[in-house]
Amino acid sequence: LQQNEEHHAEPHVDKGEAFAWWSDLMVEHAETFLSLFAVDMDAALEVQPPDTWDSFPLFQLLNDFLRTDYNLRNGKFHKHLQDLFAPLVVRYVDLMESSIAQSIHRGFERESWEPVKSLTSNLPNVNLPNVNLPKVPNLPVNIPLGIPQMPTFSAPSWMAAIYDADNGSGTSEDLFWKLDALQTFIRDLHWPEEEFGKHLEQRLKLMASDMIESCVKRTRIAFEVKLQKTSRSTDFRVPQSICTMFNVMVDAKAQSTKLCSMEMGQEHQYHSKIDELIEETVKEMITLLVAKFVTILEGVLAKLSRYDEGTLFSSFLSFTVKAASKYVDVPKPGMDVADAYVTFVRHSQDVLRDKVNEEMYIERLFDQWYNSSMNVICTWLTDRMDLQLHIYQLKTLIRMVKKTYRDFRLQGVLDSTLNSKTYETIRNRLTVEEATASVSEGGGLQGISMKDSDEEDEEDD
Repeated sequence: LQQNEEHHAEPHVDKGEAFAWWSDLMVEHAETFLSLFAVDMDAALEVQPPDTWDSFPLFQLLNDFLRTDYNLRNGKFHKHLQDLFAPLVVRYVDLMESSIAQSIHRGFERESWEPVKSLTSNLPNVNLPNVNLPKVPNLPVNIPLGIPQMPTFSAPSWMAAIYDADNGSGTSEDLFWKLDALQTFIRDLHWPEEEFGKHLEQRLKLMASDMIESCVKRTRIAFEVKLQKTSRSTDFRVPQSICTMFNVMVDAKAQSTKLCSMEMGQEHQYHSKIDELIEETVKEMITLLVAKFVTILEGVLAKLSRYDEGTLFSSFLSFTVKAASKYVDVPKPGMDVADAYVTFVRHSQDVLRDKVNEEMYIERLFDQWYNSSMNVICTWLTDRMDLQLHIYQLKTLIRMVKKTYRDFRLQGVLDSTLNSKTYETIRNRLTVEEATASVSEGGGLQGISMKDSDEEDEEDD
């Protein structure tokens, strides 16, 4: 057909009105030829096993030719071709939806939450099919309950070019890859009938929205479970899995822009809905992580509470120290508690800064973490407004507050946040306590002071 068209389209054929009937004649000839071809095509398709998709390249080949031919587009054979393949496309999308949903469920059940780069670096390369053929994911036959089992995520060699950094988990990246591959495949079919084409697009966008919503919710649940299983002391170190879960949100937000949005007005709801869910989930995750950090700080302050004026422990300690100091030099409590807390804070900051890919999430997390920490310390001091702090409490708090202030400043927290009213209240209280201790304690605070923080930080580091 192409050869006929090219031959008769040459300049010497143009003889004016005498050939005005030529187009209609060629269309009739082409439709007759295609109707004969349709007999063999229909017979071949009828003997194909169920749920096999080897015929899709044939549809794409024929459709790409017919849709670009003004005379044959939406002609008799073209409509027959659409009627023949429309049920196959719908069936294919149905099976893909079931398979992807199943892979999400099973994937999260055994998810290790290792970053994708670490996983893909150990996977063998996958030979890509001929680029001229449509990329049709293979579905095995004879699967129980009729649900196809798509293979687990195996990144081809070109995956690194698409995903530059450590994004999410293996399950989330598997999901995004499959959704994108499915949408690309359906889009490359170039379905000629506009209404059915829009229906397919709308269904795939809604499917992507539902799948990503499920992914986000499962990640949120796993995040909380993971935090509950971690240490509540200053031994806590932010695990890689926590950062990976944040990166799932980062990647989900980026992928939803492409996978869930349509140009039509009403369908923008798919994209906005998933965006709102991701934003709300990130807020909850930040709140949960900050609550974890606050719990650790409260544990440190609980240790300091044992030195409160008038407590049994404080009285016993004071009596023992005074009695023993008559005979030997009694070592005073060191800065182990403060140093352990400072180390925990710095390590957590460094890991989050290095492993989470979204700067905005880090900024919000650090702001909330700093404010919550200062609020807890301020409340602890307010509860002891009528008590003079023990020298050990004072030295420990001074070091913790100064180091916290300095470290969050180095992490980019704004001065307006750092120098809050809460911080100023803490600073003023510790400064007054320091002045009182300098008079009452013969040895003073051994160089620990709320003043000259930069010089002291250099010495401590």
